[in-house]
Amino acid sequence: MSPSSSPARVCPACASSRSRAAFTKSGFLHLRCRDCSTLYVDRVPTADEVEEIYLDPGYHEHVGEQNVERRRAEADARARRLRALGARDVLEVGCGVGYFLDAAAGLELNIEGADRAPSAARARERGHTVHDRWLEQLTPVEARFDAIAAWEVLEHVPAPLEMLQGFRPWLRPGGVLALSTPSVSGLYARALGPRFPMICPPEHLELFSRRGLATLLERGGFELLELRSFSNLGRERLASGFRRYALGDSATARRVAGLLAVVAEQPARIIDALGLGISFEAYARMR
Repeated sequence: MSPSSSPARVCPACASSRSRAAFTKSGFLHLRCRDCSTLYVDRVPTADEVEEIYLDPGYHEHVGEQNVERRRAEADARARRLRALGARDVLEVGCGVGYFLDAAAGLELNIEGADRAPSAARARERGHTVHDRWLEQLTPVEARFDAIAAWEVLEHVPAPLEMLQGFRPWLRPGGVLALSTPSVSGLYARALGPRFPMICPPEHLELFSRRGLATLLERGGFELLELRSFSNLGRERLASGFRRYALGDSATARRVAGLLAVVAEQPARIIDALGLGISFEAYARMR
């Protein structure tokens, strides 16, 4: 896939044209916005190329098969938060295998999904309503949802502001937007630079800073209610990270990585509490 398939971009978060070259990864030049520090590829694939990525069955081969217990617990917490914010009718964009659909339905929320990816077939098999369309291919007859959820979606789209604006016709007055997306403001992104695993073009086209995400939501017509960071770094993932980025995979390295993971587990929680984790989780209300 060629990164030269569309014109050079302004910052997808704040629309600034002031940027500096940061690094190149997988053939994609990444720019850092001088105004909000969001990181983004300088050119995006075409719409057909983006669709080809996400409709490829191989891309979704192992989606949903790992960390199932954690994913379900995370989905349950998110569904409870939306219910506490007054949501009863919810649309999830990019629902995948449907852990959040399950959690919302378990709380007796009226939940639908929108996802063309092959993995969404698993949610349909469990009886969920999942529209086999991207949201922009659907025409809202009325504003019939109290909330839209978009977990790990925003970083994939070439035009995130247009996506946020496209949510608005579906939402009732005062409707809530819930999303998660990788953070370029976190300690891990700063320490690892281009090796940060969330920097993975052409799947991820932008990684927002804290300021950038808040600015994007404001531009999209949403008032930010909550913004926290999370990393989901238990001992197993910490040990894997130590092996991958520092120690290697010898028998000795695995033992040392396991010991370091025990020591690092509590600091990892503190890093999240300080807002410096791997990803953001945000809730915003439509103005």
